Amino acid sequence: MTREPQAPVREEAHHRFLDTLTELRGRLHQTFAPFADPDVQDAVAAFESRILAFAGVHRSLLADPVTQLIDVPAHFGRLCEQLTAAHLAPRGYHCRFYADEGVMDPVIGEQLGLIVAELITNAAKHAFPGRTWGRVSVALRLLDGAWTCIVQDNGAGRRAGGGGNGGRLVAALAKGVRAELRTFSDTSGLMVALRLPGAPARH
Repeated sequence: MTREPQAPVREEAHHRFLDTLTELRGRLHQTFAPFADPDVQDAVAAFESRILAFAGVHRSLLADPVTQLIDVPAHFGRLCEQLTAAHLAPRGYHCRFYADEGVMDPVIGEQLGLIVAELITNAAKHAFPGRTWGRVSVALRLLDGAWTCIVQDNGAGRRAGGGGNGGRLVAALAKGVRAELRTFSDTSGLMVALRLPGAPARH
């Protein structure tokens, strides 16, 4: 699968968003520089770390246009680290990540990255109501030449927001890469499994 003709437009949008985050970081420092209160400076540092984390997530979501195939453990491991810093760690939650060795088409990888980002963000917001602890697990397994991605949490199971705009977005992204999407939920948490069509399996 090759990158679609509109990829440069999408990449430009990504870069413009990163420029906006950089500008926001600068304005943050400019606005609060006159305040010497240590509590204020600590709060500024915390917000700055969130901005940097969001920028890292955004960079990871945009697959390198020069690379023919992406390294799955490296790419998605980095993405999960940055999503944890941006969404999970500030709430006291953490992420467990595992991936088999292998590669993936960059277009499929970008779409799957958006799905993983949406599922982790949704879990951070809705999976652990009233709790200051929780775990999200992301696993990518290569079976019979096809990738399976499983995102699971140990939260409250099916919840408000899971079947709303976020759920529709995940379904649309999965359909866009012809992935088989299944959702399982009970009192031990929510699991979303995606089986992607056959793809290159080795370097």
